[in-house]
Amino acid sequence: MTATNHALTGALLGLIIGQPLIALPVALLSHFVCDAIPHYGNDAVKLWSNNFKNMLVVDASLCVLLVAVLAYHQPTHWLLASFCALLATSPDLLWIRKFVYGLRNHRSQKQTKFERLLGSDGIQWFQRPIGAVVEVAWAIGMLMLISPLIGN
Repeated sequence: MTATNHALTGALLGLIIGQPLIALPVALLSHFVCDAIPHYGNDAVKLWSNNFKNMLVVDASLCVLLVAVLAYHQPTHWLLASFCALLATSPDLLWIRKFVYGLRNHRSQKQTKFERLLGSDGIQWFQRPIGAVVEVAWAIGMLMLISPLIGN
């Protein structure tokens, strides 16, 4: 899933659960649950392409915007929700090595067993362009659940 959807899911969990010892590990686990759901992906978009870099910038910007909205409105447990949003997106930071390699060499690097487990050979078994429908629906659903918790 996109980092935005991971962050929205983590933030919702933080807002609802409100207990750090429960919310933080649940937010981390939510990353893998979300990745197991069919979602957007496109093997034709290379990690070093301008399309991918643009998607990455937009996705990261939306995550920052989410935390800014939480900080501005400061609903109950907003700080926990912000940390949960970060924690829910954090497993994707494991792909930085592959991204940097692609930028430098303009080709893909052989995946480790762990990357295969977390990637399209494992948990993320369905990543296709049509998965964008699921991504949009997930984002709308998360926003509908989060909005009343944030307030006006």
